[in-house]
Amino acid sequence: MGRLKTFERSAKRALMRGLGTFLRAPAMTADEFKRGRYDRILVVRQHNQMGDMMLAIPALRAVRETWPNARIGVVSSTLNAGVLANSPYVDRVFTYDKRRPQTGVRLIRDLRGERFDLAIVLHTVSFSFTSLVLAVLSRAKVRIGSTSPRVGDSLTGTYLNITLPLPDPKTLATMNEAEHNLFPLRAVGINTDDLSPLMVPSEKSSQWAQAFARECWREGTARLAVHPGAGKVQNIWPPERFAEVVNQLAARRSVSLVVIEGPRDAMTVDAFQRACKVTGTVVRGHSISDVAALLQRADLVICNDTGVMHVACAAGARVLSIFGPTDPVRWAPLSPGLTIVRAPNGELAALSADEVAARAEELLVKGERESS
Repeated sequence: MGRLKTFERSAKRALMRGLGTFLRAPAMTADEFKRGRYDRILVVRQHNQMGDMMLAIPALRAVRETWPNARIGVVSSTLNAGVLANSPYVDRVFTYDKRRPQTGVRLIRDLRGERFDLAIVLHTVSFSFTSLVLAVLSRAKVRIGSTSPRVGDSLTGTYLNITLPLPDPKTLATMNEAEHNLFPLRAVGINTDDLSPLMVPSEKSSQWAQAFARECWREGTARLAVHPGAGKVQNIWPPERFAEVVNQLAARRSVSLVVIEGPRDAMTVDAFQRACKVTGTVVRGHSISDVAALLQRADLVICNDTGVMHVACAAGARVLSIFGPTDPVRWAPLSPGLTIVRAPNGELAALSADEVAARAEELLVKGERESS
């Protein structure tokens, strides 16, 4: 962490401690919490990583299952608002845009207008002072959430009626992030048995995808969707090897191809196309709902460990994902449609196209058997 970032966090911590003198929330026990009635619930999860939001979906499902008739709102970043737009677990999405701080006044006004009975501050990857502040400013009657070892209970205990527990480091080392999101909530009876992700594309996206699929995937071919990019550079398998996988599959069977290009993927997609012998239709500039609806219709999605992987799994697609330095035990979605190829020792450069192509062929054959 740079000096400026360290100073910023220290300043925020000092400010929060000072304000806590005036905004202290009375402590509650878990039993007292469980006896409460919560008809309007706010979940604050304004982190910007799409994969992190998708791994929090089971926690939102748990809130819905615990209070099936409640009105549930979620504070989301602008990047992630689209993945929640049609969720059965969310009634309203409030967008937090940190690039436009002037919109914060309207956000706070909207939150207060809902008169929430309960605010849940949901964070696991890193503690967010912003999330805590939004929960306080919402004027929810009860506020719960977890802290972090760096921040400690003394600060969050000022603003939260209950500071929820987090797993110890040894347990966390082998815990999937979907379970990690649920762990603190279970302490107060918020639970679900279903840890799978879910994303529901809009009806408009489904209609677009159905028409577009007929244009880009030829009848009688294996419908491939490839996303060779990633938000994190260290998670990108060489695009030329993605191309080699498609080339090998095309040598064995008839294939047609869609290439998903994200905002930062232009160079990666260009390198993939130059090496790929199969001409693909590039999808760029579409909403995440459109992308999810299209990936649902693929016979196989081949991608890196990135947000599109989480979206494809949540939409119910058959996915082959390549993991490098990230541990899939912790960070892979718990989706029955996901198959993982892990690079040797986490080194993506050491993973051959032959191995990935062989797994892709197995999945295509399996899909053909299941559909026959």
